[in-house]
Amino acid sequence: MLTRIEIDGFKSFASFKLDVPPFLVVIGPNASGKSNLFDGIQLLRRLVGTPSLYDAFAAARGDLGELFRRRGDGQVVDRMVFAVEVLLDAKVVDQFGAELEVSHTRIRYELEIVQRQSEDGFVRPYVAREEARPIRSADDSWVREQNAGKEFRSAFLRYKRHSPLLETTVDDAGRPVFRIAQEGRQGRKRELAAHAAEATVLSSITSAGEFPLLYALRKEIASWRFLQLDPAALRMPSSRHQRGEQLDPSGANLAKVLRRIEQTTADEFGSSLDEIAADMARVVRGFADIEVEENLAKEQWEIYLRTRDEGRVSARVASDGTLRVLALLAALYDPAYRGLICFEEPENGIYPQRLRELVKHLRKLVTDPARVVEEEEPLAQLIMSSHSPLMLVALDREDLLVMDWVTVPEADECGVGSRVSRARHLAPTLPDGTPPLDEVGLVVSESERRAFAAISEAEARQLLEEVS
Repeated sequence: MLTRIEIDGFKSFASFKLDVPPFLVVIGPNASGKSNLFDGIQLLRRLVGTPSLYDAFAAARGDLGELFRRRGDGQVVDRMVFAVEVLLDAKVVDQFGAELEVSHTRIRYELEIVQRQSEDGFVRPYVAREEARPIRSADDSWVREQNAGKEFRSAFLRYKRHSPLLETTVDDAGRPVFRIAQEGRQGRKRELAAHAAEATVLSSITSAGEFPLLYALRKEIASWRFLQLDPAALRMPSSRHQRGEQLDPSGANLAKVLRRIEQTTADEFGSSLDEIAADMARVVRGFADIEVEENLAKEQWEIYLRTRDEGRVSARVASDGTLRVLALLAALYDPAYRGLICFEEPENGIYPQRLRELVKHLRKLVTDPARVVEEEEPLAQLIMSSHSPLMLVALDREDLLVMDWVTVPEADECGVGSRVSRARHLAPTLPDGTPPLDEVGLVVSESERRAFAAISEAEARQLLEEVS
């Protein structure tokens, strides 16, 4: 679970910091940076999960130079920095089936990437700094802010590590190195050259045996998903031989995933497919049931939906909105793959009157640290983005964040301000619709009001309606 993210130097972000709850909807006008936030999360996922920086950046939207922030004076910064704080699962299983207990579940990971000219004249990205450190219980403000209950603390929180897991330093000869501490082996450390690193250290940790905490960290970050559902792909049957058990980002294997969920969760009372159908019925008008039918001749599974008006119909003729909701619910109900899911514009294809019901049920499917949780319950997290003013009435205030632009001066005082993305929480509103200032009732200008750390609901609504 992602609990905090900091980004500097990537696309529209400069000194961006955000504490992330288990359920969050980021609203804002188009081009405010919502998609850039998801792009940053996915770039970090690839940086720790792929064997080279080149491969990680090649899959991003835009060329390498376009991914580094462009200042107001036209210059492009030469480095980007990511920092994330995560909550790890209490147990980790590697690809060889080895299962280990995680001794420390709260970790902070930092990664600094620079772009510079190599000996052959081409500009390439390199890892300048990479660190992973345990978060101490006394410093863990996220747990306190989420009002984590005793059951949640017992099931998920472990604080047994005190020293760094990974740090960037220099060796006896003054050369930069990555220093990796071997857990459970006092004093033993591994060092890797860091002067021209074209891959992250974390991407090289491929088993849990030697570095279980670093492996658990890599597995957590690499599991973060961005669902970019394609209605055409959602309508297609799933082949028995189709690769991948997890829901594909496009939704192309939805039928296969639903079939697996039905089979692995079945008991005398039904299966999770019945729960998905019940949630669908509350959100999609006239919806009744879901069936996944096996076509033996074609060796594939096909989705059929039952409605009160049309009876049993193929997913091929279902609406885009219905299929998007079905796929999102499938991802959240999947017992084998939980973790962080990023999703854009959940309101697409949904009747405005049903949007509140949709987000209410999505909210119930994520992990809530304040409620009673089962020890074996996997962590589930959902971050969504939207530019719809309807979200202001469909969601509780604490589940919303408003993203827009602000002009800031550069550190070198170049004289030209730079536009960067920022995120603000909704402030409590006064009877006139403005956020409270302080007890003395200061009168401020509009420009000063926009510099506040919070934004009123009225301002957020105006921002969405004027720019979108």
